[in-house]
Amino acid sequence: MKYKSSGIFFLIISIFGVFSVFAEGIQGLRDFQYWENGKVRSCTLYDTNGNLKAKAFCRHDNGTVEKIEKYDRYGNKVEESLYDQKGRLKRGIDGWAAMKWWYDGPNLASQATYDEDGRPIERKHYSESGRLVYREYRDDVNFNPYEEANMALLLGARNMSYHDPRVDAERENVIK
Repeated sequence: MKYKSSGIFFLIISIFGVFSVFAEGIQGLRDFQYWENGKVRSCTLYDTNGNLKAKAFCRHDNGTVEKIEKYDRYGNKVEESLYDQKGRLKRGIDGWAAMKWWYDGPNLASQATYDEDGRPIERKHYSESGRLVYREYRDDVNFNPYEEANMALLLGARNMSYHDPRVDAERENVIK
């Protein structure tokens, strides 16, 4: 009799687990990988159609988030952010703390890098064939307006916005 009740308990737990995954599937499914010390190594988030939405990579020692990558519905990486152990943006070895990509259909249209305060550092714009059309720098001390005229801004394009990972994380609901 005791064996039978254990089986029923296991069945209830299994059904609850399936229900939990199904209920969570409304917002997305998460796949966790773990370090050998039991801390979360990474978390991959999928939408209800099974498409990749985001990946979070965590540190081995304390499990804090080190990097987050976000993807659009076509599988293109649209954002990558690096974090320190307190959850603040942190510059990596390439000199940027966050990078965003924008696409025009399957083609990369532009790319921007940001510092640890979320301020833009550089923006690149590409042609439909993938060639670099022009590049903008925030702190270019050798800027020559005759050599580096920004036609997009002269024609009325908007300036780069700041990168705020807190707002993005709340809006995207990446990790809970």
